[in-house]
Amino acid sequence: MRNSIAIIIAILVLVISFLSFTNAPFVARSYSTVKAGFSSVFGPVLSVVSKPISSVGGIFDSYFNVVGAKKENKELREKYEKLYVENQKLVETERENVRLRKLLEFVQKRPNTMIAASVVGEDLKNWFRCVIIDKGSKHNIRQKMPVVTPKGIVGQVVEVDLWHAKVMVLNDTNSSVDVSVEGKNTRGLLEGTGQNTVKMKYVTKNDDIEIGDKLVTSGKDGIYPKGIPVGIVITVNKNKAGIFTDIDVMPYNNFRQLDEVLLVRK
Repeated sequence: MRNSIAIIIAILVLVISFLSFTNAPFVARSYSTVKAGFSSVFGPVLSVVSKPISSVGGIFDSYFNVVGAKKENKELREKYEKLYVENQKLVETERENVRLRKLLEFVQKRPNTMIAASVVGEDLKNWFRCVIIDKGSKHNIRQKMPVVTPKGIVGQVVEVDLWHAKVMVLNDTNSSVDVSVEGKNTRGLLEGTGQNTVKMKYVTKNDDIEIGDKLVTSGKDGIYPKGIPVGIVITVNKNKAGIFTDIDVMPYNNFRQLDEVLLVRK
């Protein structure tokens, strides 16, 4: 019995195979019908399975795009930082050139009367009022020598060693300079306050002075030559009790940003 069934099945397989190879019309239609049935049953399943695969592919594409963009941004940022540093160097070089040109022009107007020096430090105990310069007694620097820039008065030398000197700047509380108002007969004594501004003292309320007046050295204190710029008047208060006017002055130099100075030979 089993042998008969096996023989029948074998014969059917051979017949179907023969007919499929001979492209018999009814066999082709049956094959198409079966194929369509399989497609309708298994097609949705294959579609569902393929979607995660497509999504995974999209994720990988997005990941590689993000990685590429980050790498490109990093390279651009590094180039920008390099260009920024180079530009800052150029800006600082130009500023230094401007300072040195002004210094040279100032010296040329007063030949053989100036000694150039660089600020190399600050007094750590009193740093915002005294600076250290790279010239000393070996360079003929002496105490009480006036120190200036093309802008105006810096201060005076108070200590000297062989290679360096300490300069007490204008806003030190021990500093005083005899000054006059440019273009007027008004005189006073400029005293340091330890702050950014200084005080002009001993100007009476009847004296001619107002905000915006420019101060220069009077030459009568025995230290500073006459006519060197000092600062500009920023407040004038005549309502204060007493006979003197309360006057604030802003020095022309910023004593915390000094690079080069000139010492005046007497």
